[in-house]
Amino acid sequence: MKHALSLLLLVALAACNRAPEPQPTPTRVAATPLPSPTPTASARTANLSRYVGKYPFDLVAGTRFVDESAVRTAVARVVPDAVVRDAVLSRDATANPVAQWDGRILSWACEAHNCGPHNWAIAITPDGRDAAVCYYDADEHVSRWYPASFRDPTPDGCPSGE
Repeated sequence: MKHALSLLLLVALAACNRAPEPQPTPTRVAATPLPSPTPTASARTANLSRYVGKYPFDLVAGTRFVDESAVRTAVARVVPDAVVRDAVLSRDATANPVAQWDGRILSWACEAHNCGPHNWAIAITPDGRDAAVCYYDADEHVSRWYPASFRDPTPDGCPSGE
């Protein structure tokens, strides 16, 4: 037994002093191209037609019209005035159902309990790439369009689609 224990100890010590096993030499492999990143929500083509007949604050596939990234991006692009932009994209408003109007999707809303003197509209292409915004403030007695070249100002307020 003593002899077996000595032999086992000798084998264990020999293993500790053994040279490391050779490692395989790495080979160069051509890099596999990474897949293209998935486009962000704002970069994808929107389908804003799905909101027609719904209120701009109704959830459609989990998102409200005024929260759609394509809508928010397009409005930000054409409306430099932060006060107007905030009003137009606000959920704290009274609204008509979204409609089709002049080849665009039209969302009309107004200040709650103050619709006549304060209303606005977003007229956006169904794919969300091009928008125009109308903002009416009775104190100014005229509706303003962003961009100004979209339509002539009118004294009657913004189009409601009805």
